Amino acid sequence: MKKMTLLTFVFAWCTAMAFAPNTVQAQSLAEKEKQWQSCEAAHYTGPREGRRNYTLDNYLWVVTAEFAKRYCMPESMVSSELKGAEAIAFRMVDGADMDRCGVDDQGKHHCTRQSMGRFEIYLPQSLKLPAANPEVRFYDSRRDTSHWLIEDHTPYQQSKSNLYAKGQYTPPPGTVPRFRNSFGHPDRGYTFGLWFMPKGSLPWPTGSLFEVGFRESAAPGVDMVILENNLGMHFGFELKHYKANKIEPGDPAGRYVIVMHKRDIATINKDDKLIPDDFEHVIYLPHTFATQVRNTAIKTGASNFTDFINTFQKR
Repeated sequence: MKKMTLLTFVFAWCTAMAFAPNTVQAQSLAEKEKQWQSCEAAHYTGPREGRRNYTLDNYLWVVTAEFAKRYCMPESMVSSELKGAEAIAFRMVDGADMDRCGVDDQGKHHCTRQSMGRFEIYLPQSLKLPAANPEVRFYDSRRDTSHWLIEDHTPYQQSKSNLYAKGQYTPPPGTVPRFRNSFGHPDRGYTFGLWFMPKGSLPWPTGSLFEVGFRESAAPGVDMVILENNLGMHFGFELKHYKANKIEPGDPAGRYVIVMHKRDIATINKDDKLIPDDFEHVIYLPHTFATQVRNTAIKTGASNFTDFINTFQKR
């Protein structure tokens, strides 16, 4: 009887020791998860070391330390170089209206897939940026919907743009931009652009960024503006500026910035602008983040666009 009791004890002890590390590990992960979800405003649900269940994150992130603290963001996303915004999430997306295809002489199909670079920028509501339509709280002009497959051959005289200019058409709620004006009437309003500031030289525009979305209170205390364009194509074109200034592309001595300004006839061709003096707002991008954006855009955007253009030039 005593022998059986001893064997039972030894078996129970061995079993406990075998499962103890897993139990400790589970407790440790649970404590980490509790900490990762401890922020009052909201918490980041993407991948983290040790997290078993998470939301797939296809974005390149950069955030301020304050934003990370409020929303439980990973420390790896924090940069003290980010100025003018609380957070930026970048990814390449299908352009929809830019997803055109051509067939070469050999019958091979060439399409401009994932040609658009998208910046989703979180701005503090206390910033109070000027806007063409400040009453707009929500705006969505996404191109990744099926209606881009249906051509509209309406004559210009009957087009929405022409009717809007005459005061005969009112865009439905949700389709009026916040910072720029619909159809460019009565003026273009405010526009955005990606610029590069080389050290010891005037800045130059890398490319325009088009407002395609706005979300008031996208997260507690912040609004989100969504900007897009074919950055791969523009990064390719900007090489002439690098050569003219005799510096390497993406030189760490310079800075990429996202600017917002009122575009009018007087300044439309004035490239020799001063940052930040000639702009309504400037967002300074961290060098590492900007380099990742540039490399991603060139890899997935420029080659597709060049391939596409070459296909049509042969026709």
